[in-house]
Amino acid sequence: MTEPTGSTESEKYTIDLRQFPGVMENLPCCFYIAEGKEPYRLLYANEQTIRLLDCRDLEDLYRHTAGMTLHFIAMDDRARIKQDILHALAKTPEGFSHARGYLFTRTNRIRYADVSGRRVQTEAYGPVYYCTIQEIDIPRPGVVVDRDIRDRVIAHLDEAIEKHWIQVYYQPVIRTITGELCGMEALARWVDPEIGFLSPGSFIPVLEQVRLIHRLDAFVLEEVCRMLRQRLDENLPITPVSFNLSRYDFDMLDIFDLVETTRRKYAVPRDFLHVEITESVLSRDSRAVQQAVNHLRQEGYEIWLDDFGSGYSSLNILKDYTVDLIKLDMGFLRNFTEKSRSIISSVIAMAKDLGIKTLAEGVETPEHADFLASIGCGRQQGFFYGKPRPLAGTLAHIREERRGIEQRKWCHYYDVASMVIRQTDRMSALFDALENGRLRFLYTNRAYREQLQALGYRLQDIEENLSIKGKSEVYDLFWEVVSRSRQSHKEESFCYIDSGNYVNVRLRVVYAMNHHLLVHVEFQNISRSIEGLQQRKLDDNLRYLYSIFENVCIVDFQQDTIDPLYVQGGMMGNGGKPGVTHDIRKALQEVAQEFVYEEDRALPCVL
Repeated sequence: MTEPTGSTESEKYTIDLRQFPGVMENLPCCFYIAEGKEPYRLLYANEQTIRLLDCRDLEDLYRHTAGMTLHFIAMDDRARIKQDILHALAKTPEGFSHARGYLFTRTNRIRYADVSGRRVQTEAYGPVYYCTIQEIDIPRPGVVVDRDIRDRVIAHLDEAIEKHWIQVYYQPVIRTITGELCGMEALARWVDPEIGFLSPGSFIPVLEQVRLIHRLDAFVLEEVCRMLRQRLDENLPITPVSFNLSRYDFDMLDIFDLVETTRRKYAVPRDFLHVEITESVLSRDSRAVQQAVNHLRQEGYEIWLDDFGSGYSSLNILKDYTVDLIKLDMGFLRNFTEKSRSIISSVIAMAKDLGIKTLAEGVETPEHADFLASIGCGRQQGFFYGKPRPLAGTLAHIREERRGIEQRKWCHYYDVASMVIRQTDRMSALFDALENGRLRFLYTNRAYREQLQALGYRLQDIEENLSIKGKSEVYDLFWEVVSRSRQSHKEESFCYIDSGNYVNVRLRVVYAMNHHLLVHVEFQNISRSIEGLQQRKLDDNLRYLYSIFENVCIVDFQQDTIDPLYVQGGMMGNGGKPGVTHDIRKALQEVAQEFVYEEDRALPCVL
């Protein structure tokens, strides 16, 4: 007989196995007996079960589980296992079989087991369950963690951190429109002196299961801040670094305090640290998570939503949380089909409508990179640009690829530029224009390049024509309209004739910073447009109009605009400036003021 002491009750239990028919002390398997009703109190456990749960004796097992057999199961799996068992018993009251989940061991050792039980009637306790436990391998798709490795990870985590068996690797993040390094993601790698290199799948799930992942994540953050501080002190180029937080970190730590305290310790600017959080974190209905995320954003940290599209709650998360950037799950590129392209395009467009920046993971081929550039994905990451390496290796790879490192002052400028780029069939381009009159292309879509080629130009020709005064007749007109758009904060347009082609140009100054202008341009060869008149008719009519009038305009009464097609001298009704005139009535009043006899200005035909 054994006298275990229940940790939740003061009475002592005396278990006489003779009260349980067919039970022997020396059963060769893990075996225990539970009461037949909730809370399914533990009545007996044999030596094998005690050892499986890393307890010293039955009394120790009672203390560890509070005398509840459901507490044999880890907290994450407990509710599910209970439901599985109740569902099985509803079908077959005699017992249940093959309920599988993680065990709650006293030493936090990872154990995954198969539990079965049968209902037995006893005189002393009424109905009870005779249960067996068989330890099995963890069924992780594509990942099998050896039991010895799991045990070593748990037992040697602190030593691995102290002796730097765990290292921080950095994977480059590339700005799509410039090709420069604009950031890095910090990733943990374990190089064990006995086992060798451990993949993240060998130790991160283990640490999450035993609630030790917060130690790893805190270590990575510390190493990132130390690295950034060192490079700042040595006046070396740096980029922002993103680091990952597990959902369990929010249970174990005050996340804001951890991030802010570590950052202050090394005096690192907040905009150099980006916090990556997976969908599974934000999908939890947790007030603590929401408060921590909001606090981080309010204090200037960017929140990145990792693995977007991998779960079932993506859109709800965007509704309930404010994030700065979404990282598209690499699964979209792994199966690179027409359907996946459509989904990626839609997600990118939706994110831009919400003012959220975009990054695609898993970029492995030039085809991936070109497609993402064509739809305006802001940043890219993947083996095509570089695998995770120690910092020195990553920076050496960037030099070998002849990529620059984005300066801090240009980060927002290029973020804005990326937001402007949209997938469209219209001829679209984005210029980086200096206030001194020089410019370069940041982006052109296929329609723009094809139309330029049809007109007989290369991109280099356009850059030269619009950068060198006197190189092209359109130079002065272009820069006048750029100035007009900068003042009006609206889209402006102009037309010109190029080798017999009537070209309509619409442009908008999107952003101005550091003496640079972002200018978005769309143009249309009206002569070849199926929406316009036929070439000959258009040519004859416009040439006739140009011969007898100083100004020829398109008036849109619905939009209340006057769009000049041909202007000789200053634009009437627009302060003499080129571009689209908004407010037709005001423009007519200006014309009347200058050209109509004073007594006739009030006539209906004039105003």
